[in-house]
Amino acid sequence: EIAGKILEKENYDIYIAESGYTALELIEDTDFDLILLDIMMPEMDGFETYKKMKEHKKFNDAPVIFLTAKVDIESVITGFELGAVDYIRKPFNGLELKARVRTHVELKKMRRELEEKNKSLTDAYDKLEIIATTDPLTKLFNRREITKKLVQEQLRYERNNNPFSILIADIDFFKKVNDTYGHNCGDFILKSVAEIFKNTSRRQDSVSRWGGEEFLLLLPETDVSGAALLAEKLRSKIESKIFDNGEFQVKITLTFGVNVYDKVQNLDLLISKADSA
Repeated sequence: EIAGKILEKENYDIYIAESGYTALELIEDTDFDLILLDIMMPEMDGFETYKKMKEHKKFNDAPVIFLTAKVDIESVITGFELGAVDYIRKPFNGLELKARVRTHVELKKMRRELEEKNKSLTDAYDKLEIIATTDPLTKLFNRREITKKLVQEQLRYERNNNPFSILIADIDFFKKVNDTYGHNCGDFILKSVAEIFKNTSRRQDSVSRWGGEEFLLLLPETDVSGAALLAEKLRSKIESKIFDNGEFQVKITLTFGVNVYDKVQNLDLLISKADSA
């Protein structure tokens, strides 16, 4: 009661629990910024109360200050080992009580603000990563990112000799599509083709927009015949599809080139040969 009266004058909202069980009921409905917990209490002491609080699904990691008439170091150490942030000996000085409470309430507030800022920063970094690695129209990997993945796959090949192939696809007469139906329709075609590539390729494959109407697929642990099978599957699926954007119905075809990496090729030659094919 004395502590409550002192802290109420500092404009804190105070809840008083006369036992550990009442305290556990209070945290069911209220998120506290600080808990002052007496060590010596009837039925359940402060240490046991704190243990049960930490196990409670509604406990929000509010800092705990133990109040104690004990001066033995073992009790103090036990409190800190449980996770308490501070302790105050009874009988306490009102100025000391206010100072310690103010410090830990401010620290809790600062931690919360820091967590929110860190979350915002993490979200911003995630967005930046997407922007840096993704083609904004098709949501496929961009040229820069697929080049990085090609280098990584080349290093894997040098370690374990597992083959990998690439597949380059080009939409035939795409300029005619844009000229005839407009760029909105052209963008719709690009996004639709990208979706077919993503849905048809394997999880370990990397699909990218290489540039304009060109796509490059990286196929790990795939020989040239496996790459050719996928290319034919994609070619056939797109040839048989009618692309309908609600305004126009368009049929298109794609031409594919395939190449498999080996020791006599560098990555530039690998891509150049697939492009020529």
